[in-house]
Amino acid sequence: MPHNKPFPSKEADLNNYFILVVAYLIAAANKTRLLVSAANETKLIAQLATWNTTYALTTNVNTRTKTATDNKDIAREDLMTTIRKVYADIPNSALTTADRNTLNLPEANYSRTAARVPNTKPIAQVDTSNRLVHEVSFTNEDGSAAKPTGVHGCQIWMKIGTAAVDPDELKYLGTPTNSNYEVSFKGEDAGKNVYYWLRWENTRGETGPWSDAVMATVTG
Repeated sequence: MPHNKPFPSKEADLNNYFILVVAYLIAAANKTRLLVSAANETKLIAQLATWNTTYALTTNVNTRTKTATDNKDIAREDLMTTIRKVYADIPNSALTTADRNTLNLPEANYSRTAARVPNTKPIAQVDTSNRLVHEVSFTNEDGSAAKPTGVHGCQIWMKIGTAAVDPDELKYLGTPTNSNYEVSFKGEDAGKNVYYWLRWENTRGETGPWSDAVMATVTG
């Protein structure tokens, strides 16, 4: 899984993290303060229920099939994507020490000059020459191959099928620090259109404006 932070790498620990974090985010004392929208609250509850069901099947030797594992992996990615979206909406100033400890969002040490919030957007290019693979690269909107000052990496999000209208429709892929990122697809995706949205992320986890959407077709 690309760019796992703040999620634990071991699946048993991740399961505990999901249960703890969802309960924390939707608690009456926290959801308004942390700007958890009603739509995201509904998603978190439903996706955690799906995760609980699919994860349980894969921990039982009698029910651990390939289909069960595939469904569990999809549930994991869906829940991680929603949690990332919730975290992206929380202002750093709203996070208390208890929040950071519970959500595993440690505050970075900014002894040097703090990085500014990105105010430019990346420009994406997608190489579709390889079968079932997209090579996503990006430059700054001024044409420079270098990342803007203070930028850690470039968030890459996508939607397969139809063009996304709202960021909530997107799936998070990763935040590469160099300008090349490989996205692999299954055979069933051949011929489908994929829409990519990108945005810069600085060293404090703050994000800039979305790029223009870029469409690319999966080569079969």
